[in-house]
Amino acid sequence: MVSQSSYVICPKCKHDRNALTAKKCEICGHRLGKGAGVLPMAGVGLGILALAGAGYVGFKAMSSNKAADASPTPSNSAVASSTASSSGQPQAMTGDVSAFISRGEKVLFTDVPSPDKQAAAAAIVAGDMQTAISKLEAARQSSRNDPETLIYLNNARLGQAATLNIAAVVPATSSPSSAREILRGVAQAQDEAIRSGVPFKIVIADDNNDPNRAVAIANALVQDNSVLAVIGHGTSKTTLAAAPIYQQQQMVMIAPTTTSTELAQIPRGADGNFIFRTIASDQFTGTTLARYMLSKGKRRAAVFYNSASSYSKSLQQAFATTLSLEGGEVVQEIDLAQGNAAAQLSSSKADAIVLIPDAETLTQALEVAKANANRLPLLAGDAFYRIESLQQGGQALNGLILPVQWHPLKSANPQFAQAGSNLWGGDVNWRSAMGYDALQALRAARSVGNISPTSGVQGRVAFAQALSGSNFTANGAADAIHFLPSGDRNGTTVLVKVQPGSRSGTGYDFVPLK
Repeated sequence: MVSQSSYVICPKCKHDRNALTAKKCEICGHRLGKGAGVLPMAGVGLGILALAGAGYVGFKAMSSNKAADASPTPSNSAVASSTASSSGQPQAMTGDVSAFISRGEKVLFTDVPSPDKQAAAAAIVAGDMQTAISKLEAARQSSRNDPETLIYLNNARLGQAATLNIAAVVPATSSPSSAREILRGVAQAQDEAIRSGVPFKIVIADDNNDPNRAVAIANALVQDNSVLAVIGHGTSKTTLAAAPIYQQQQMVMIAPTTTSTELAQIPRGADGNFIFRTIASDQFTGTTLARYMLSKGKRRAAVFYNSASSYSKSLQQAFATTLSLEGGEVVQEIDLAQGNAAAQLSSSKADAIVLIPDAETLTQALEVAKANANRLPLLAGDAFYRIESLQQGGQALNGLILPVQWHPLKSANPQFAQAGSNLWGGDVNWRSAMGYDALQALRAARSVGNISPTSGVQGRVAFAQALSGSNFTANGAADAIHFLPSGDRNGTTVLVKVQPGSRSGTGYDFVPLK
């Protein structure tokens, strides 16, 4: 017998919070019938957390910043061809990708020079771990908020001890600020785990937000038997390119910042699911944005997005579907990648503007906001939540509403925010929280699955089985971590607003919506 807290899973879009009495999916409108499955839930629904007070994740202290292990560097020169090419995914790049993977023997973040960190990397290559540790400690003193330094330092201090090796793949070259934000959470979780006697070494990889490199790195990591799981990748397009490889080769990947609905649609094998994420799917954030807009009496939206971006397109579709189902309409859709998008505002009949760029079209979206000149209310996707938006947008973004997964002023785990501030010398943001939660989930799964450094590749399967368990839970930065059968996180979304403030140093801050 199904409990009253159960929900119906839509067979089309996989939305799993439809009421038992629903005849159509509340997200995509697909008719529900015999093909829809019933899923018992813990009653954790999508909601906008009511937040009080002002606050802003401390970008100013963090945005400007940008290595040590006694174990041998894995051999990544033999990169297998991508197994995902038949489904339209990018082919693997050819050649050696070891230059983009490091336990500390290479510095991957080079936008901010660090002679001490470079000296530490050279010392690791030479086998002089004592010098490496000393140099990394000096590098941390000079740049406290650099997560790459702390990760390599933790790796070095573990020395030759048996460890659980986890890879973290981020766009270190193309988006160093966002990549560091993710790694701050991973590094904080690693630091806490080591202090509690759980020896995690982190292998950092740089996919440069390039799907081809992402595929090559994924192939290299699955061939390295010392790596048991992956946190990453940093964007939807690289995650979607690499995910089929992890799934087929049975290695868990937990995506901390990938929201595209396509991730849950990657075919699962008979041996179960290996693809998870700690951030909410676009299905939920799109619905949240649409319902907020409607709650303010706005019915007609002009949506600016990048049709070539899986993330942008996914969020646009989720928003448009909910808006249409609940009484609104999208009166104009403009592709940010096609010409002068801002020029099309003059002909719009919308009463609200929704900006859903990816990282590559953020500048174009900011131009739209400037052209709007605060005439119509602005809503946006979470790609806007970065210091560059406030720096370049300024007054034009005043009043903009966007969803994020976590905010330090309304966290179920306030200790995370305080510990992060102590560790880095400034506030962390939602990307750090989701990176933290990814390693926290693996830490909890290690305990459930009784996984040890000697578990080998069998440990990969044990991780997946533990994470997929119906009773699995882990303590996260945002709230308790639970995964749905799709691999999506069962959680909530927080809305924040851009308004004048002093914490960011730009004159404007992201503030929790009251």
